[in-house]
Amino acid sequence: MSLLQDPASAVTLNFSLPAAFQIPFDGEHETIVSIEVVNPKLATPAREQRFARLFEGDWKFEFAHSHTNIGVKYRITVRMFHNRQPLLLDQEHFVIVNTLPHRQTVHLSPIGLLYVEVQEPESFPTEEAVTISLHEADSPEVELVRVSHDEQTATSFYLRYDPASVTPGKRYALSGIENRYHQRISVSPGRIELCPPPRAQRGWFMQTLAQWLEKPLRLFTDAESKIR
Repeated sequence: MSLLQDPASAVTLNFSLPAAFQIPFDGEHETIVSIEVVNPKLATPAREQRFARLFEGDWKFEFAHSHTNIGVKYRITVRMFHNRQPLLLDQEHFVIVNTLPHRQTVHLSPIGLLYVEVQEPESFPTEEAVTISLHEADSPEVELVRVSHDEQTATSFYLRYDPASVTPGKRYALSGIENRYHQRISVSPGRIELCPPPRAQRGWFMQTLAQWLEKPLRLFTDAESKIR
């Protein structure tokens, strides 16, 4: 996955997918990895690479980090399409690089399997774990799934939900509670769209948006001929 001559100057990302995720072998395949440098005012594209294939399990991706003596925050997005239908949820992953070489695992979420990270608890006994709820963002009472995680350190896991029960375009969110004292705990990711649109639809939307943005520009460029 890398064309770098010097691995010591590289950021190595280990993209991880759950064992339950199985790629289709027929049809059209595409994987897109996009990397942006993020600063408080602007996000600057750093690299985008496309593969005419899909990946499963764990796979590595490397990119050059040319900055020295400063920390850099990168935004990472990974998209996979089968016959232009998305296989992964639209998520932004952030990587902060201070020193080289830098290695980090990034957990990807296939549709139907959301990777959840829970505020690290103080080693709960098995019977005093945490409960996680996936629900509509604006209506917490409308739940897709609720699970009690009964491991001693319930900090990260894949939460399975039924994609057929998801409303396209609607945002969903996670809530967590510690069962012993019923205290709310932090859960990520934040609001997320669990049914991303097909790639063709996304392209159509961006094209329509660009055309809409051009209209007021044309209005002002030939304003003298139109305004009386």
